[in-house]
Amino acid sequence: MTLVKKTFLVFGVVFIIQLTVVALLIGLGYRQSEDQWQQVRSSQAYDTAKNFLVEGEEQGGADSYTGPLAIYDANRQLLGSSRGWGMHGSMGRNMMAQMKPIYVDSVLVGYYATGEESFSTDIANKTLLRTMVMVLLLSLLLSLGIALIAALFFSRKVARPADNLARSLHEMTQGNFSVPVKSDGSDELVRIGQSIESLRLRLLHERTVRSQWSQDIAHDLRTPVASVKAQLEGMIDGILKPDVARFERTMRELQRMEILVDDLETLMRLESPEAEAKLELIDCNTMVRELGERFEAQLLQSSMHLDTEISCDQIMADEVLLTRALSNLISNAIRYGVEGTPIRLRVSQKEGGTLIAVHNSGNPIPPQEIPKLTERLYRGEFARSTQGSGLGLTIVDRIAQLHNGSLTIESTKENGTTMTIVLPSPLSAIRYPQ
Repeated sequence: MTLVKKTFLVFGVVFIIQLTVVALLIGLGYRQSEDQWQQVRSSQAYDTAKNFLVEGEEQGGADSYTGPLAIYDANRQLLGSSRGWGMHGSMGRNMMAQMKPIYVDSVLVGYYATGEESFSTDIANKTLLRTMVMVLLLSLLLSLGIALIAALFFSRKVARPADNLARSLHEMTQGNFSVPVKSDGSDELVRIGQSIESLRLRLLHERTVRSQWSQDIAHDLRTPVASVKAQLEGMIDGILKPDVARFERTMRELQRMEILVDDLETLMRLESPEAEAKLELIDCNTMVRELGERFEAQLLQSSMHLDTEISCDQIMADEVLLTRALSNLISNAIRYGVEGTPIRLRVSQKEGGTLIAVHNSGNPIPPQEIPKLTERLYRGEFARSTQGSGLGLTIVDRIAQLHNGSLTIESTKENGTTMTIVLPSPLSAIRYPQ
């Protein structure tokens, strides 16, 4: 059922309910008016009969009462009546059975009786009721017309922007994200439209990134695959000598592919909606010591050593994810640092959170490339000649986000390069970005 039909249905139901309530109120008012009218008529009949008995016919006869009235003396003898009522016959006998006494100073002076009267048969009341019914019918017709016009106007005003939103959503389901979503109508529809537009832009961005990512993956896999293929074909054709050095180069290319596939798998797992950081208290000294032992061989090969500075005992984080992030940062620091210089790892607690910084000396990262370092498969000019998947810092940034934290990068010629993971305080609420 369309919104227009639903709106008309709602207005119709509401109108019927209102009509029922009005009818009930009118019926209740009619009953009350009828009771009050009967009381007034009874009082008028009594006063007319009393005046007739006390003051005589000259002061007021029974005909002064507009309804059927018969007046009797104390001996039940008819003294007068209006319109001939109370005379002999069945009407007279019925009215005598309905006689009501009249006392003056506790002395019975006579009786009176009235015939059956109806509120609706009174001439004045007939005119009033007829006028009220006409006014009520005209009011109902006018109200119904106004309600239908209002329903039509309201339904169109609501349905038009709702239809626009529905069409925009349909276009998005068909894969068309190029048409902006227009937001108009009520505040609720405007907010819905703005949310749909935000979703459209995000999906458009994700599609663009996914397309670029697929191209980058294909390029990064094609290079080592082509190298290995060329090496093997050369050895098969006898052009290249199958010596140990050649096999080592081929192995390095395969290792490069292995690293890329492993990093892709890790990043896909971290970017899934179900990914979350399993928080626990981590001993800082133990974590730093294990990291030093893990990279001891690489540090020795580059004539480097790991300088550590720890100013807090424990931090709240996911130990597996944080260790992976710090391993990526230390690995990058060793790869791009200057041989013979130290790699510095600093863990400090500051107001609002924990800072874990990894510093190395070496050529600075160009400022224009720093914002792009966390993009998937991005490798700056300074890193194209080195091994790596281009996903290391993307993984670090995602792990920081899962902790409701962030990754900051600073690089200058004078101070070297420092990459810092900022984690919230243990009492901070954890959110899992989608």
